[in-house]
Amino acid sequence: MYQIIKEGYTIRIKLPAKCGQEGYSVKCTYKYKKAKEKYMLALWLKRDDIEEDFRIDAQEIDAQLIPGTRETIENNILRIVRHAYETGYFDRYIKRFEYTCKCFEKGNELIEQEIENKREREAADHQ
Repeated sequence: MYQIIKEGYTIRIKLPAKCGQEGYSVKCTYKYKKAKEKYMLALWLKRDDIEEDFRIDAQEIDAQLIPGTRETIENNILRIVRHAYETGYFDRYIKRFEYTCKCFEKGNELIEQEIENKREREAADHQ
């Protein structure tokens, strides 16, 4: 089941746990474009366990104009996200996201090891 979290003109749709996409949401920001008589929709993939203001937490994956009214726009967005999920659209973005996070973790491990080695050298020098 899809869970919708409203955040002003943004809704966040948690992806279902099946198919290995648990822990991800699609952040959907929409704004009405009067000249086009449609909404501009931007989709952002978000990993839920990473803090919001830590900038590897999300990546914009799509932007498009979609039809709707104030009453129907959120259901239209949900249909788009559901279709994208069911057709595997998010799979490559999730794989890329996971790769980026692994690179970050490995880099962090290297830096932590360098710091520890430096402390050990400084301690040995002071003995």
